[in-house]
Formats: sequence, C-alpha cells, structure tokens
Amino acid sequence: MFAETIAKPLGLSVERAAYGAHLIAASNMIRAIKAVSSERGRDPRGFALFGFGGSGPIFAARMADEIGIRRVVIPPSPGLFSSFGLLYADVEHHFSRTFNKVLRAAGPADLTRAWNAIADEARAQLRADGFPDDRITLKRAANLHYKGQIFELTVPAPDGDFDDVKIAALEDAFGEEHLRTYGHRAGPEEPVELVNMQVVARGLPETPRVPDRITLARTDAPTGGARPAYFGDDGWLDTPVLRRADIGASRAGPAIIEEYDATCVIPPGWTARLDDYGNILIDRDG
Repeated sequence: MFAETIAKPLGLSVERAAYGAHLIAASNMIRAIKAVSSERGRDPRGFALFGFGGSGPIFAARMADEIGIRRVVIPPSPGLFSSFGLLYADVEHHFSRTFNKVLRAAGPADLTRAWNAIADEARAQLRADGFPDDRITLKRAANLHYKGQIFELTVPAPDGDFDDVKIAALEDAFGEEHLRTYGHRAGPEEPVELVNMQVVARGLPETPRVPDRITLARTDAPTGGARPAYFGDDGWLDTPVLRRADIGASRAGPAIIEEYDATCVIPPGWTARLDDYGNILIDRDG
C-alpha cells in the first residue's frame, strides 16, 4: 500500500519515500528540541541529546547531526525510560500565586510575606502526604517581565527573607535571562514586574529511590549477522545487527542495536561505545 499510495504518486522508490517519511518525523521532533533550546537562548550544540522511548534511538543520531549536537546518549532499556521515571520520581507539588506588582515597588516585607504564605501551604501539603519537615525541600521561582510585556520568563528566586539586595539580585537574574533568551536586556530604569510567585515542594524518601545503575534480569537473545539498511544519501549498506553488550569499547557505524524494547541506529560517520553504566554513547566522528 505504501508503494502505491505514497512512493508511486511522488515518483520515488519505496526506500526513498520511506526515508522521506522518516525525515518528516525527525523534523517534527527537531522543532520540539529547538523550542526548548535555541528559542530560549540555549545553543543546543553545547548539549548531549538523550534518546529514549521505543523509537527515539532510531532517530537520535540523525537528529543530532541536523542540530549540530555531537553526542547522543541511549540509556539502558530506553523503551521503559518513562516507566522508570514514574517509579523513581520523588513526590512533588507545584504552587503558584499571582502577584502582578513592579518588583521595586513591592517592598521586601510584602515579598517575604507572600512567599512564606505559599511555603506554609506547600509544607502542609507534604506533611499531609506523610513527610516530616526534615524530608521536605522547597525551591522558589519567579515569573517576571518588563512592565508592558505579554510573556514572562522564569528565574530562580532567593530563599529566606527579602531585602533590597535580594530584590536587586532577582531583577538582575531576570535581565540576564532576558539577554540569554532574546539577545538584549533593558536598562536599569526599566521596571520589572513580578507576575507569579512559584514554590516547588518536594518530599524526599527515607532511602534514595534511584539505583546507582540498572541491572536487567533478562538477557537479549543474540542477533548477530548483518542486513542491508537504507541510510539516505549513503544508500543501502550492509549493516551489522548487534546486542548492546556487543558494542564494547568502540563500534563504528553503520550498526543496528536490537533490544527487547527498542532499536538503536548508529549511522555512518558516528561511533558508539558503552560507558560504565551501560549507556550507549554515540559520538560524531571528527
């Protein structure tokens, strides 16, 4: 059906049309990465790309190539990554209150009183969840903008009682975030408005939930051998089919890593290795 409904009307071979569908899916994910990196003033080339999910490791290296990221990390059991997160995540509550005042005009006492009220509510919630005070942590944040702007930026807010020094530091932190995100910041005379106060309350378990490493009880069945795989401009290549443990200290692409819950593709021009925790590290050659 794909050949008749997609490839033939486009005048493409089946593999070229399928690769085009692959690129469209990758481009949608690339847009999502840019929305939380370059569009927020962060250069994605300074980060590693984490590939998880059942199909994420198929796309990760080619996506990284497009963005300019030079390292990809594929964790153990990538198809179960979200499940691990659900099991190991700490209990966390998010609280937010609207403030809508110019920061300099608010006054230290007003800011301290308002943030303390949110903190008291957050602690009460975690106490009701069964956490004693010594296993409760609170983190403050502020949504700010220059007066008259529509959109806000979020920056960490200082702990403890406010004074003029902390207010100035919070205003400066917003200016730096504005510069990083939009490429400029206003002068010191421009009023900064505090739109929302936020508190993230976390209840810490008695013993850490996250293990030092994930050890899988099962063993993947051996795959071995090779099969032709299509790599776009590189065409069809005979590609080794491996288990994660077969990667060893270094494995140059192309290669396919087959696992119970995911498939990982190492394209030509990339080299993979296993780290001490069983992660696949895929690095761009050169």
